[in-house]
Amino acid sequence: MPYTIRVASRSVEKPLAAVPQDDRDFVVTRIRNLAEQPRAKGIKTLARDVYRLRIGRYRVIYKILEKEEAILIGKVALRTERTYEGLEELF
Repeated sequence: MPYTIRVASRSVEKPLAAVPQDDRDFVVTRIRNLAEQPRAKGIKTLARDVYRLRIGRYRVIYKILEKEEAILIGKVALRTERTYEGLEELF
């Protein structure tokens, strides 16, 4: 059974909307693929139940909520030295 994809807060939507359309379509497709394989090859564990999906220059930080069968997207951002700061506050 596939997981449900949710965003942790509205602050995820604005950076995603700022991604150029060609890249955004690919990023959204990869996020949707998490519903079927939340721990696919290439996914990195950042903390307990918190993971990173690398999509070219972009990073998606998400949490797997096993009991709810949900993926909670905490951040979509261009990769910078600050991308992984404040993970605790995302969820």
